[in-house]
Amino acid sequence: MTICSLILQAKPQDLDAVIQSLNTLTGVEVHAQNEQGKMVVSIDHPSREHCSKTMTEMNQIKGVMSTSLVYEYQEDLEP
Repeated sequence: MTICSLILQAKPQDLDAVIQSLNTLTGVEVHAQNEQGKMVVSIDHPSREHCSKTMTEMNQIKGVMSTSLVYEYQEDLEP
């Protein structure tokens, strides 16, 4: 299991479209945003590789200026 927390900066005029795009990504949740386009986002998925790919996808969304990884938790659930 991997959980990542990120700060994402979007262009304010693209905020709604960016949130819609983020909501289509598996395991992604937008927890908060402000009018300036700053968002708190998490990725929760069993695969660390999925989380890395999702962060790359986020950076390719039109209107996203940057993503910054704040926290990552990884736990091997297999005995």
